[in-house]
Amino acid sequence: MVSTLPSAPNDPLFGHNHFTPIRWVLAGLVALGHFWLTTTGYEPFRIHQWTGGYMAVNGFFVLSGLLIMKSLATRNDLKSYAASRLLRIYPALIAIMVAFVLVFSTLFSKPGGLVNLTSPDTWSYALRVLLMGDPQWAPGGIFAGNLEEDFNGPLWTIRYEMAAYVLAALAFFVGLAKRLWTTVLMLMGVAGIYFLAPLLSDVSNLPASIMPLFRLSTCFLLGMTLWHWPAGRRPPWWSIAVIAVLFAIFGAGFLGELLATLLLTGIMLRLGLSRRQFKPLLKLPDYSYGIYIWHYPIIQAVLFLIPGLGPFEVMAISTPLFILFAGLSWHVIEKPALRLKSRVSR
Repeated sequence: MVSTLPSAPNDPLFGHNHFTPIRWVLAGLVALGHFWLTTTGYEPFRIHQWTGGYMAVNGFFVLSGLLIMKSLATRNDLKSYAASRLLRIYPALIAIMVAFVLVFSTLFSKPGGLVNLTSPDTWSYALRVLLMGDPQWAPGGIFAGNLEEDFNGPLWTIRYEMAAYVLAALAFFVGLAKRLWTTVLMLMGVAGIYFLAPLLSDVSNLPASIMPLFRLSTCFLLGMTLWHWPAGRRPPWWSIAVIAVLFAIFGAGFLGELLATLLLTGIMLRLGLSRRQFKPLLKLPDYSYGIYIWHYPIIQAVLFLIPGLGPFEVMAISTPLFILFAGLSWHVIEKPALRLKSRVSR
């Protein structure tokens, strides 16, 4: 029988780690790119063609795959797992959709007003997002006049995250994700399709959701693989340096994203699972999800009220606001919801 708990007792993954500050950094990279994207239409923080925000999303999914695999293996309880996942995603997502209906659709739209509050389009959009539909547009002239007339672009990843949760649980309970070699086979299959399909055919004719699904599934499966491979969770710094050199040379090619993701993963693992603990970082509350889902509509609201701001100006005004809302989301909604996990499981 193959053990589902391959990690040693002193593994930082089972104790104190620094993944929370790393998630802060990843969420900050996404927000940083949007300061420029919403004001200039271009994200300048990139190496080759890979932007900081793009790679931060990949990093989120690698960490998610690792931690979700840990949750499945240590609990081995589908009911508890499902309750945990729903309570992690939905309370804060419901809150921001309530804010969309009551505040953003009425005060930050043209023409706006209470007519949007009673509009079927407003409620159908909120319902579509909560049912994991496409969030890429919003009705009622939301943020009309802004360079990006979009309510909350970052929400596009949430439905892929939920899909990854479901597929990971399915793979685990049928046995495919309980062993290293089967997990590696799944990773190779999905990654092979993602990286080779554009070379073999024209993927632009595929539905828009297909290639992002393979991209984020590759990252998620990389994290799942790392659960089964404890030694891989502490890559030597020389190997990270080698990948950095390869990325610098070949990063613009078709394997550039793979090299960038491996480089980012190595850095996250070394810093996140460091055996040296920094107590101030260990006490950092996990605002990352709140930052991720709140920063974009707040940036858009600032630009709606004060048109013509540059990226540094919108950064200075909006950053304290979305960190405040992220803090409220964590302390008032997310953290209390997570305390319900054991009760809901019972």
